[in-house]
Amino acid sequence: MGRTTYQFPQILNQAMPNSTKTELQEEVCHLRHRVKELERQLQLKVDPSVKNLAGEVPSERRRYRDPSLFDSIPCGILQCDASGKIQFGNASFLKMHGYQSSDLAGMSIYDLLVEERERVRLQDDLSCLINCPIVPLSRETRHQTKDGKTIAVQVDWNCQQGESDTENALFAVITNPRESEPNHSQGIDQALQYFNLTGEMMIAIDADETVTLINQQGTKLLERDESDIVGKNWFDHFLPTSSREEVRTLFRQLMRGEMKPVEYYQNEVLTGEGKLKSVAWHNSILRDHAGSIIGTFSVGVDISEDKETQQALRENSQLFRQISEHVRGLFWVCSPDFSKTFYLSQMYEEIWGRSCQSAYDDPSTWFEGIHPDDRKAVLEDLERKSRGDFTNPDFPICRIVHTDGTIRWILSRTFPIYNDHNQVIRIVGMVEDITQRKLEEDAFHKENEELERRVEERTAELASKTAQLKAMFNAIPDVVLVINTQGNIVKFNSRHKKNIFDSHDLAIDRKIWDVLPHEVGKKFEAAIQKVITTKNMETIDYSLVIEEDAIWYRARVLPYQLDEVLVIIEYIHDQKLAEIELKNTHEKLSEAQRLAHIGSWDWDIKHDVLWWSDEVFHIFGLSQSKFTPTYESFLECVLSDDRKLVKNVVEQAIKYDVPYNIEHRILRPDGKIRYVQEQGALKKNARGEILHMHGTIQDITERHETARKTQEYRDILAHASRLAVMGELTAGISHELNQPLTAIANYSSVMKIYIEQGRDVFELVSRIEELSLRSGKIVRRLKSLAERRAQEFVLFDLHDSIRNTLQLIKYEIRQKQIEVNIISDLKIAMVYADRIQIEQVLTNLFLNAVEAMLETVFPRILAITISSAEDHTISVAVSDTGKGVPADFTGQLFTPFTSTKKDGLGIGLSLSRSLVESTGGTICYQPSDCGVTFQVTLPTSKIH
Repeated sequence: MGRTTYQFPQILNQAMPNSTKTELQEEVCHLRHRVKELERQLQLKVDPSVKNLAGEVPSERRRYRDPSLFDSIPCGILQCDASGKIQFGNASFLKMHGYQSSDLAGMSIYDLLVEERERVRLQDDLSCLINCPIVPLSRETRHQTKDGKTIAVQVDWNCQQGESDTENALFAVITNPRESEPNHSQGIDQALQYFNLTGEMMIAIDADETVTLINQQGTKLLERDESDIVGKNWFDHFLPTSSREEVRTLFRQLMRGEMKPVEYYQNEVLTGEGKLKSVAWHNSILRDHAGSIIGTFSVGVDISEDKETQQALRENSQLFRQISEHVRGLFWVCSPDFSKTFYLSQMYEEIWGRSCQSAYDDPSTWFEGIHPDDRKAVLEDLERKSRGDFTNPDFPICRIVHTDGTIRWILSRTFPIYNDHNQVIRIVGMVEDITQRKLEEDAFHKENEELERRVEERTAELASKTAQLKAMFNAIPDVVLVINTQGNIVKFNSRHKKNIFDSHDLAIDRKIWDVLPHEVGKKFEAAIQKVITTKNMETIDYSLVIEEDAIWYRARVLPYQLDEVLVIIEYIHDQKLAEIELKNTHEKLSEAQRLAHIGSWDWDIKHDVLWWSDEVFHIFGLSQSKFTPTYESFLECVLSDDRKLVKNVVEQAIKYDVPYNIEHRILRPDGKIRYVQEQGALKKNARGEILHMHGTIQDITERHETARKTQEYRDILAHASRLAVMGELTAGISHELNQPLTAIANYSSVMKIYIEQGRDVFELVSRIEELSLRSGKIVRRLKSLAERRAQEFVLFDLHDSIRNTLQLIKYEIRQKQIEVNIISDLKIAMVYADRIQIEQVLTNLFLNAVEAMLETVFPRILAITISSAEDHTISVAVSDTGKGVPADFTGQLFTPFTSTKKDGLGIGLSLSRSLVESTGGTICYQPSDCGVTFQVTLPTSKIH
């Protein structure tokens, strides 16, 4: 197909065959304006996902960022890099600090600060902000203006990160904290009006994909001459390889009528310099007179730089959005008559409790949230501002009724935005929630009123107390003096006592040591100088001889004013005598403890502090200077065999709050073992908490040795007594042995006859065996009585011992015709004692009862009663029907070597009591109308 070159008017005539020249020109204008409008709409679509919110625009795009973009914002806007170097500041910032734009070159944010410590703090803050950019930072600080004045400002910092740390940008919103926060963003309307489009190219392409027409702007855009463009295949020569076939396919579909022209299309073109440029197209179909599609006519706009502009616009939009959303308070933009709302920050929903969309849909809804009592004042101010009267930018402080019913106090400010003709085109404002501040102010006013009332009351009270203190100062019985550093008396009360001073007439400016005895005065002088130096109280106890008696006083010297001290002199004669008496008593007590070998101790359980008296150290053979007593160190002094017992007793005393009394052994450093008796009890406070354990410890080594020897002598005496009893019972014992032996002899003779006769002798053998065992038992019993042995405690049945004892004196009982009655409510009566010694006691009591009934008429009854007693003991009562004990002898029954018997030694009952008590039991005498009763109680278990 041959190529056809079309002239510009011809192409337009083919596109619009019935149009006049004027209409064609209007169409061209329409195409041009339509492309601009579409491009403008594209710019409005700011991508919210852009991450580089504040990154610096590359050098080839920096012309799109100009500080004047922020000049309409009524608060200061400042940008600096990570080092603090200022990059730009808006008009409000320059005005606030008195600078010109040219002054910012080479300046640092640290140059604005007044004090060095604020520079150090800001450096730390910015470092933290760069490391954690998602957390904004707010500081109140002071800036220095160009003329050297200091202003208080509120600085809100935000960080917007680039791809590296060096690309980080720091943005500051600077406001006066005493004023309501202004609008930090002019809004997207200002930013969208900032950028302009460049000129456009026009090009016609026929159905063969050949360029048939291009204007001068097109050649300029393609960087080629017209001759190098017209007649060339558009797709092969002017489109990049990456998109060439895709665009060619769309063009061919358009030529075939398979699709309508796209109202707005964007693609890249290849220039003569080999560069790629982005172009936005508006396409029209070219038809011939027959209506066939012969090509396209397109208006193209170079949007290469516009794309960069869009990126900068997105960044600025995000910046304004960040500022408006992070400024403390509500930011809004509306029309001059307040009839249309263009922007509301999210804080509106928090303060009003209504959605932002509701205010966009119906701008009057915000007014409904104002408290009814405040609406009139707000409405009047609103009408004044709608007329252009901004002499007072502040709205009246009013209340907002939140949708949840709570009341919020707000402070509002407005700022008009003017166009080039000085006409108000927008109203921007800030609303600050001052509820907390209002509450604090109200509370402060109430507190201030209450404070003033209390001050008045306190003043009156202090006046009254001053008078009272003055009266008390003169009325107190002690002498009170104010003395300066030179020792001169500055002031004194009028109630000073006689005899305290040599002269009764105290006078101002008189030296204190001039009115006291010389030695006492020297003590006062030294104490006053020490108090002035150390600022610590000093105490002086001294005596004055009055009427040949030493009277004691105590002076306390206290720090008072800067160059004065306070001296209080009190009469302590009785107290001092008591202290002296207490000291003497303590010395006597220590001496008594030493003589009795008894020491006292006190243990602070919580802090494990153990105090010992001097005698305790003496008992343990320890030195007070070398040994620190604690509970653990005390246990180390206890003999290892007794340590567990002592520890258990102390733990039980603490657990159950019971006192204790134990005997144990200690091991002294010289290797000697001593026996001690220790007693202890707990001390509690008013709340019942255990504070201390205190007690005594006594050296009973000598007593223990005496008891050992006593027991040894008792065992010897008991053995002698048993031998004596055996001597008395010789006849009976011989009879008891003779009877079974005679029977054995008789049975042996009969057995011999039976054997000769061939008769069975089994029964005789059995009787001989039984009598032999009985004889052996009697012999063993006599042997045990005759043996000399130490006391040995065992658990045995008291019934068996009673039977054994009766068997021993059976001959005496039968000969004297005594009836024995044993009464017991116990099947088994187990006691813990020395069995031989208890049977010796029973033998003695039984024989005494038998002898007491020799001269009485029949029946003669020996009653033995066994029963349970208190405190885990068993009682044995031995009663007779004799003539009793003379009344004048009952007090001497248990006295050694006293007896009512003609040939008696008088040691039976005294020995019996000693033997019973050594087991932990008791023996007592009980008279009756007929005869007497001796009652013995024995323990059922070992006594600790």
